[in-house]
Amino acid sequence: MRYSLLALALLAAAPVAQCSRFPRGQTQLICHRTANEDMPENTLESLALAARMGCNVVEIDLTRTLDGEIVLHHDGLLERLSNGMGVVEQTYSEELALLDAGSWMGSRFGVLRIPRFADALRLAREQGIELDLDLKSKGIGAEVVSILKREGMLEKVRFGGEWEDVLAADPTANQDPIVSFSGEVTREQVDQAHREGKYAVVSFVANPHAMDLDAMRAAVAAGADGIGVDYPRLGADAVGRPVEAKIAALAVKAGSGSASDRAAAILELSYFEGFPTEPLFLRSLLNSDDRISRAAAIALVTSHPPVREPALLPALAAPQPEARKNAAWAIGISGGRVVPPLLALLHDPDPRVLEETLLALSRCHGEVPAQSLLPFLSHPSPLIRGAAALALVRHQPGIAARAIPAALKRDEQSIAEDYARYVQRGKPKLSQQEIDPIVVTYRGQMKMIQAGEDLPSPQARAFLEAEASRSVEDYSRVGGLVAGYQLWDRIGRNPQATLRALASADFEVADRAQWILAEAGPEVLPAVRKALESGSPAVRERCARILAWQGDFTSLPLLRHAAGAGQMDSETAKWAIERIKVLIPLSGTTSQTLSSRP
Repeated sequence: MRYSLLALALLAAAPVAQCSRFPRGQTQLICHRTANEDMPENTLESLALAARMGCNVVEIDLTRTLDGEIVLHHDGLLERLSNGMGVVEQTYSEELALLDAGSWMGSRFGVLRIPRFADALRLAREQGIELDLDLKSKGIGAEVVSILKREGMLEKVRFGGEWEDVLAADPTANQDPIVSFSGEVTREQVDQAHREGKYAVVSFVANPHAMDLDAMRAAVAAGADGIGVDYPRLGADAVGRPVEAKIAALAVKAGSGSASDRAAAILELSYFEGFPTEPLFLRSLLNSDDRISRAAAIALVTSHPPVREPALLPALAAPQPEARKNAAWAIGISGGRVVPPLLALLHDPDPRVLEETLLALSRCHGEVPAQSLLPFLSHPSPLIRGAAALALVRHQPGIAARAIPAALKRDEQSIAEDYARYVQRGKPKLSQQEIDPIVVTYRGQMKMIQAGEDLPSPQARAFLEAEASRSVEDYSRVGGLVAGYQLWDRIGRNPQATLRALASADFEVADRAQWILAEAGPEVLPAVRKALESGSPAVRERCARILAWQGDFTSLPLLRHAAGAGQMDSETAKWAIERIKVLIPLSGTTSQTLSSRP
């Protein structure tokens, strides 16, 4: 039998796809359940592929979640179409958004998501297609119509499945009369339907004719107004709009014209599933125009299936630096292996290639000797220094723990000296020529800080604490902010360095420390309470704010005592107490219990 019993059970209720308008003399190509035989069904990627392959109308399935959201899902069961378990109607939409709805069909698709109905409507509007809506949950008609009106798509859909309650919200729904046929139709049958003022739609879905190209062509020749298919590539051929012709036209555009047009054509080709596009991408990777070469590298990585690493190795030794650079990027962004041709690029004379190679090594698995990377921490280019730091911490974390803080300190010293000279000049308006190297230095510094974030703990925490508490006089002052954000989830039960920073004479450092402790979570609260009792008046006020923002119910007696004893500003204490009391319902404690505490 062509279909297993499970497949028949899942498909038996599938309606014949229908659409809202049938232009006479043109056969509509109607795709069943998005491009379900090419990509994971009812995903945005599969919907877009169906449109790209020439479908005028695409069917999607709508199911309600536990919290009332409308999402795309056919079975209602999570086991087949995701890595989850359970029933969609008994699952929150926020949980569904975390599930992988792609890998079940193959690792080539990676992680795809269960989309919301509104997102599918926006994509359909962008692609210029209509939708056939198969309502799987009862009682969602009014909400579906409301969303359609909001997105301006009510006139672009037809309803199926549990759609009876749609009529109360939209009395004009499904007014096109349709006669459905299964796999075969004659000219006489089509003509009879037309004489009766009806439209003839032939289904090639879940029946023995699903891949019957001859029958599809016969239906088109008979004058069918639409054919419903599971295989858009076959249907497009039958209606005279073969996908191969579109692919060939894009290939021509990819080979000539302006660089931006060629790049756009290459990227568009990467969205087509199941076509032999890789050779074109590999040729384009060798182009001396970086825009074209980079687009090809992106296409090789994002197409399905993505390029295999061996196919990229020749480009690593290509005479064009663009090819070497972008091939290194493709290997790195894919999390490939450290291979000899990639390591050889550490001796490349082109700094762009060197920068991209170091960044790729920071993403690759394998091992790179420290002596191959350490010299780059002193390279004249800030970007190369930053990329080298990332590569070093990936492959030699023990050595990186000593080398990266030292390298960043040298950079910061140089930046501070340059800024001091700028201040001495009276802070004149800088020319673009003066601004550009400052921006490059800043970019390299950000990569250096990212490398510090990846150091082993507790080295990473110590590195970030030093950076966040450093008084800075430079152009951007962003390094400390970035380090501070990274401390939110790191200081835990050891917040002493950040608490000391509360007393800094530099208000930016003290403010930053205060916000780190406010966002760090309850683990820091015992230390903050202790500082409330023993710190200076300024530190106590900051601690009161931290305790208030964290809603620390335990600190209420301490705050009352501090205010009563004159240890801190009474207004600040009162404000903190009121803020905490507002959050009493979160504690599970009664207000009477809290008010009775000393």
